[in-house]
Amino acid sequence: QTKTMYVAGFVVLLCVTASWSFPSKFNPKVVVPEQIHIAYGNESDPSQMWIVWNTNVSTESTVMYAPAGVRIWIMTAYGVSRNFTDGGNESRTQFIHRVKLTGLTPGKKYTYRCGSKQGWSKEFNLTAMKAGTNWSPRFALYGDLGMSNAQSLPRLLNDTQAGMYDAVLHVGDFAYDMNVDNGRVGDTFMNQIQPMAASIPYMTCPGNHEQKYNFS
Repeated sequence: QTKTMYVAGFVVLLCVTASWSFPSKFNPKVVVPEQIHIAYGNESDPSQMWIVWNTNVSTESTVMYAPAGVRIWIMTAYGVSRNFTDGGNESRTQFIHRVKLTGLTPGKKYTYRCGSKQGWSKEFNLTAMKAGTNWSPRFALYGDLGMSNAQSLPRLLNDTQAGMYDAVLHVGDFAYDMNVDNGRVGDTFMNQIQPMAASIPYMTCPGNHEQKYNFS
């Protein structure tokens, strides 16, 4: 039923009962983008946004986007990917793609998809950062969110889709832990948060649980 900063602090979010169908573990047989998340660009330029995702093979890094409600892709941005090899004994490899969107109108909503001719993501909506200082950003602020028994996650997903937040500030300790099972726990966690992280900027800083392989 889903559609699709560094600071110190912690917020306790109450769990609510909800029915969510989370994406599965990273699938090594497909090239459709997974683990999609977005982030603010240069803090002085609200016309930018970064789109990041993973694939299991090397592909082009492309994002097609348009103002929400426009049914043709009128803008295209290209980026780069890098090979990431997990430090576990299986040395699992995947590719991390990064594309910077430019020319966004501050405060305006856009629809986008990412990927390549080998496979596209579903469509997501994002809102460009507002310009100036005459506004108050709304954050979901927390740390210590695990992959299993993530009781706050349904509430976060619901609130995000309801437009309650402008961005997330996740101040460390992801998935418990990202490196477990040769990185598969991290892959699953990133897919779990995708409905939220692909829609609003997911800003982060490392915690002590991210120390594995020199915080890589």
